[in-house]
Amino acid sequence: MKEKLIINANLLRKESEFRTKSCVVEKAVAVSHSEFENLKRHPLRDNRLIAENVDIMYCDSDNNYHCLLIYDEEKGDGLLIESEGAAYARYSQYIPGAKELVEVHQNPVISLTNGEKKLHELLHEMTDRIAEFSHSGYSEFSLGDVLEDLGGNFDDVKKMLVEATAEILNERNDIKSVKINDLDIPFQPDIKVEADSVNEDLSEETEMNMTM
Repeated sequence: MKEKLIINANLLRKESEFRTKSCVVEKAVAVSHSEFENLKRHPLRDNRLIAENVDIMYCDSDNNYHCLLIYDEEKGDGLLIESEGAAYARYSQYIPGAKELVEVHQNPVISLTNGEKKLHELLHEMTDRIAEFSHSGYSEFSLGDVLEDLGGNFDDVKKMLVEATAEILNERNDIKSVKINDLDIPFQPDIKVEADSVNEDLSEETEMNMTM
């Protein structure tokens, strides 16, 4: 069984409103767990990292706070700091999962289409079900049987594949239009695609391969 998600946070009682400010992370610095714990316990003490980065922390004319983010390399949480010229955390906020936020920003994850998300969810449902039965002594599985146990079949998977393919094609600059045909009607193409331009030298060979 998966462990439950734990978020380190300070819960406020009966807060009437949450007013946030735009904070620009000018620099993110990873520190050891012990160093972060020390900063977390004593945010009003002068800190070497804060003192070294006072020049990048300020509030601009558009009321954007330019900040230093110091995060725990081991545990992942962080402190967002705007010291206003001081060597301590004069303005600060605890940021759960700061390390992950930094890593995702540095290496953006490719966004999935709706069709890809459905396939991704189905894969996880199937693997969870297989894992569940494996703990009951089963060792061999047919994906068709697993799909049926989940209330689906390979026709559903095909529809997801067609939808995902159409959505990905629609995002391409060289494709003018994509239409999904009625998948319940047999013996017809699944999608109709119109390109912005056609390479005449390849069209005859491509037509032969795609209609076989």
